[in-house]
Amino acid sequence: MIRMKKFFVYKTVPTEQINEILSREPKVQKFINLKHPFTVRIMPDRFQCFIHTVISQQLNSAAVDSIWNRLILTFNKIDSKTLSKAKTEQLSAVGLSPQKISLIKKVSYDIVDKKLNLDKLEKLKSDDIKEILTKYKYLGDWTADMMLMFTYHHNDILPISDYGIRMGLMKLYDVKELSDKLIENVKTKIGNYATVFSFILWRINQGV
Repeated sequence: MIRMKKFFVYKTVPTEQINEILSREPKVQKFINLKHPFTVRIMPDRFQCFIHTVISQQLNSAAVDSIWNRLILTFNKIDSKTLSKAKTEQLSAVGLSPQKISLIKKVSYDIVDKKLNLDKLEKLKSDDIKEILTKYKYLGDWTADMMLMFTYHHNDILPISDYGIRMGLMKLYDVKELSDKLIENVKTKIGNYATVFSFILWRINQGV
């Protein structure tokens, strides 16, 4: 796993943001340890974050780490030029599905051809970024939300389709299923602190 470290950095969530979440939803307090910094792992390089997110679609963390490491070993350099030239057989050999290969190749081509610039999307609103990204086949709301959270650092993202988020909500509110009313109430209550709240929900689901 040492090979993975250079692609990620750890960011400490400001205490005032955690406190704001607690003021809006006091139920959170029993699930987090306020004595220790709350850190999250992010990927500064936007293309690498895109690749890692695509790999993560519908897979557990162990499978994601395995594929990511094989990708690094195979290509050494993870950038659009390298992956646009990668052979389908190479990408398949590291464990990528045909759909993920198609998406990765298409986005890589578009970046190389200057039809897409992931860095320039930074100044856009969340909905506008999602509209651009989800035009790509096999790139849905979940993938766009992960990009918004982990490389664009938008504050208003609650990826309600994510399994860990849904489980975290059910544990937080002690319910067996999520109603539309509960979800809407949460969104209203949390507002622009939705991303930090999402990080907390993942921790609640993991029990850490």
